[in-house]
Amino acid sequence: MNIWLVAISVLAAGTVVAEELSPSSRVLIEQMTTGGPVSIRQAAQTIERSGERDTRVLDVLAETLLQNYKIGNNTNVDAMAWACKGLAASGNKRYYTAIKTVAESDEARKISKHCKRAANDLGSAEGEQYAQGMASLTAPVSAASTSTTATSESKPNTGEGKFAPISEVRVGMSLEQAYAIAGHPTATTSYETGKRWVPFNFKGGDVTRTAALYKGQGRIVFSNNSAYSSGMSVAEVQLDPKEKGYP
Repeated sequence: MNIWLVAISVLAAGTVVAEELSPSSRVLIEQMTTGGPVSIRQAAQTIERSGERDTRVLDVLAETLLQNYKIGNNTNVDAMAWACKGLAASGNKRYYTAIKTVAESDEARKISKHCKRAANDLGSAEGEQYAQGMASLTAPVSAASTSTTATSESKPNTGEGKFAPISEVRVGMSLEQAYAIAGHPTATTSYETGKRWVPFNFKGGDVTRTAALYKGQGRIVFSNNSAYSSGMSVAEVQLDPKEKGYP
């Protein structure tokens, strides 16, 4: 069994600690460490929507913010604004100083209002504060497990030994992130929701849903983000070992 690991530098102790990551955490860190601003924005949005609490993931987001907030192109600016929102949504005051630093920087005027709001949401610094360099922006690496007690829960139900069970997928993830974790479904089926006929749903979000059916596992239900994009996010994960895989 392959276990994905991430090395996080702990400056105070001067050591490197390796910890096992969940498939969802691995995907988020991979997006931030290997992708460009579009991938960083997508990861930050997922962190904000899903209420991510793993400090290993949040530390990478904070490091990404502190290393990239001075880059002024529009896509990166949007990604960094979402980074501030994602860190604030965690409720972890460890990131207050990092967000405040960006909010008050003359080189981050385009995102200052978003980061100031994020800092206000956290309220104040508490405990050890994240400082630039505490986390490495290197992608997770795989290592062979030394465990000899692998269980069926640690293996994907597809039998391919490649993907994780759909139970590892979180609400708020994008369709692409979900497929990266669980693989492609046996089949899909789409339908409209009642929000299609809500007169003041100007954004056009959640008017259509797509259910991805995984035989023997259940369903991942995706909702469209808005009428102005083709993006879809996970609305719910329905676990059902009796799922036949076809509508």
